[in-house]
Amino acid sequence: MPENRVNAVLFVKDLRAVATFYSTALGMRVVTSDEHHWLLDCAGFELVVHKIPKHIADTIVLERPPTPRVSGAIRGGKIDNKPPEWADPNAQFFLGYDPEGNQFGVREHGS
Repeated sequence: MPENRVNAVLFVKDLRAVATFYSTALGMRVVTSDEHHWLLDCAGFELVVHKIPKHIADTIVLERPPTPRVSGAIRGGKIDNKPPEWADPNAQFFLGYDPEGNQFGVREHGS
């Protein structure tokens, strides 16, 4: 049976900070990295964290602490400790944001 793979790409201004955040917060393994991207993996989910070109990144202003945004506590990011109001409280679904304010959702699976 073929292995299921899921891939995503996230474009960021501070490559090292954001890639380290996802690696640490989600327990992702660094498969490869260079000055332009990091490839992270966790149980078949691959996340490419790709650095925004300098001429574009220079026009982006990041706030500290980051302001969560839907478009566009761990190393500068945060994962909420309770589900959002609209989520089923038994789903173990939480929102968070990375060091640049990119919002994401995670779900905790029971053991």
